[in-house]
Amino acid sequence: MAVVTRWFWVRHAPVINPNHIVYGASDMPVDVSETHMFSPAARALPRGERVHWLTSTAGRTQRTRDAIIREGYPAITSTEDARFAEQGLGDWEGLTWEEALPGGEQHPFWHTTAEYRPPNGESFTDVIERVHAGVRHWTAAFRGQDIICVAHGGVIRAMATIALGMAPDKGLSIGVDNCSISRFDWVEYGEAQPKQAWRTGYLNLSPRKPDGFANGAALGPDERG
Repeated sequence: MAVVTRWFWVRHAPVINPNHIVYGASDMPVDVSETHMFSPAARALPRGERVHWLTSTAGRTQRTRDAIIREGYPAITSTEDARFAEQGLGDWEGLTWEEALPGGEQHPFWHTTAEYRPPNGESFTDVIERVHAGVRHWTAAFRGQDIICVAHGGVIRAMATIALGMAPDKGLSIGVDNCSISRFDWVEYGEAQPKQAWRTGYLNLSPRKPDGFANGAALGPDERG
């Protein structure tokens, strides 16, 4: 019988950023006023004693978690993990995009590889490495159970890159909407010759899309073997 550890990733609510500040790993306020952005997740995410919640250390992920609870999800406790923080953009953080990246779309940042590291910041490859470490830790801790992690676009993009076995440069093109849910299952099967693999349930189910998970049905039944 297969042992399945299911990961549900929720991207935080939209950031309030009228001055177009580069924030990366820095915290920012988020808009949690649109209840329709959170009620689908409140209905659709798994519940019960075998469900464990994580957030990054950023307040915007915790405020998103609280908004989901306000929309009807049972009160829970969650654990913060700094390995699920957004990509650190180093010296650029706190500047406007115009100040940080003179030349706009011609700046090398928009035309480089996953190895590119902003001054005193992180590359996307760095993010993949720390996210993978966090995922391995919690998958072992909650083997065969469900994990819900409220995190960031870059973190969920890193998780998708890992699960899909993509080259990091290709992973940079993955889109992740605010308040969307993505699911990846770690499947362990076979006794004589044990095997392990990631199985992708869905990527970027968005409450803004009418064919997304508005009624919760898109999450499907419990498929644990």
